[in-house]
Amino acid sequence: MAPLVLDRSLIFHPVRVDAQKAIVPWSDHDAPFHEVATLGFRRFVEMPAAPHGHPPYFAASMFEGDSFAPAGWVHNPAGLAAMLVRSSLRIRAYAGNELPLQKTRAFVDHILSHGLTAETDAWSRVPFASADAGELDYKGGDDTRYCENHTTCGRGDGPGMLEPDKVGELGHALVLLFEATGETRYLEAATRFADALAKHVRGGDAKSSPWPFRVDAKTATVVREPWGANVIFAISLFEELDRVGHGTDAHRRARDLAWKWMFAYPLRDHTWQGYFEDIPIHVEPGTNPNQYSAGETARYLLAHPERDPEWRAHVESIVGWIAKTFAAQDDGAEAISEQKADMARMSSHTARFASLLALLHEKTGDPALRARAYRAFAWSTYGIDERGLVRVSPDEREGYWFSDGYGDYMIHFLDGIAAIPAWAPSNESHLLRSSSVVTAIAYAPNEVRYSTFDPSGGEDLRLASAPAKVDGATFTSKEIPGGGTWVRLQRDDARTVVITLR
Repeated sequence: MAPLVLDRSLIFHPVRVDAQKAIVPWSDHDAPFHEVATLGFRRFVEMPAAPHGHPPYFAASMFEGDSFAPAGWVHNPAGLAAMLVRSSLRIRAYAGNELPLQKTRAFVDHILSHGLTAETDAWSRVPFASADAGELDYKGGDDTRYCENHTTCGRGDGPGMLEPDKVGELGHALVLLFEATGETRYLEAATRFADALAKHVRGGDAKSSPWPFRVDAKTATVVREPWGANVIFAISLFEELDRVGHGTDAHRRARDLAWKWMFAYPLRDHTWQGYFEDIPIHVEPGTNPNQYSAGETARYLLAHPERDPEWRAHVESIVGWIAKTFAAQDDGAEAISEQKADMARMSSHTARFASLLALLHEKTGDPALRARAYRAFAWSTYGIDERGLVRVSPDEREGYWFSDGYGDYMIHFLDGIAAIPAWAPSNESHLLRSSSVVTAIAYAPNEVRYSTFDPSGGEDLRLASAPAKVDGATFTSKEIPGGGTWVRLQRDDARTVVITLR
């Protein structure tokens, strides 16, 4: 039965519902979630340069619709770059598209040259999280420009102020970039970021986290906001450095302190506060919770269940809390808002929630989770138009964001497809997931050839037809209803795999 088209629109498209009057994707593509991801990345690499000669996201967090003209709001370079690294690595593996990673590397390189603290600062040579709109040198945003009545409310952190969680998030992304490219300068920068985090870590308690959310770079003594629950990326940075042989005792100590604190506080009482750069200071934990830190922690636990014997209970608790705190029912979908200080429903955050539901379904087999994931993803598709332009919310006041639209949107659809391969196109081949960073990949009509950073590990793929031969790995496979074959590969001592299709 064809979907019913309602006499109202959601963001870019007329709303379509099924016989149960629940929302379905706006597109008739046989794999609409795949279409969203590929459309978005295509538009990302086609963005025109701004007057300063760089892509507009070099000096802006927001843009003016289809023109991509920069808007004058506080910039978020470090967090945006980390998101773009994770996303561009995923689309490279999934579709063989190198261009997003090339664009992203140029942005990261600019941050490493124009966005770090001074060598003599207490927080030495680490990234500022914020910058003033239009500036190509990043050194914290002047919050009087973005606060009501030109007060110093904390939007943009303040000149010379940084956010340690973004040091961890960008540092983790840099390790992945090193693994993807072999460029040791990324590893050296990531190690320096980890050293700074280890130097400044504290035990944390019910009023303060292992690192403050906002602190001055020069002396490390002016704490504007003591609580930041987004510690999972710092933990991931320490663990990934350790895995590639660049961890230290100081890193491991800092990791263990952050891990213990996370389990004692935000994982226990959901005080997931402190992530967004343009939000005023909230000193008391829990007064402005957000779903980003909670959701990304749940994603980590789903990827590494061996590190938490109670991973399922913790993930289910986070998912339930996000639904209770941030979800609004909209045509049968749970549409998710960003944080207590901004309860507008948003495409990227709904897609994040959908990906967590899909990943939890993959682990548990619960069909209700799959159904919820599908509806949330369906709602999220309405945030992108046929040309790949992404708007973050039905609320036009929320505008257009490079982070929400191009850093933190498409990757969630790819996570959903990895968890539920039936959502990938039936007549194409795609690498859905790898335990390692994929360093190169080529898709041909009858062959998939790829290489990885790690010599041992595994991959999941959906192939257009069953494999006739696999060199470099053992595999299991099963046919997917509707066409194509799901394949799980295991590499024991091979960085390159060649799959010949029947």
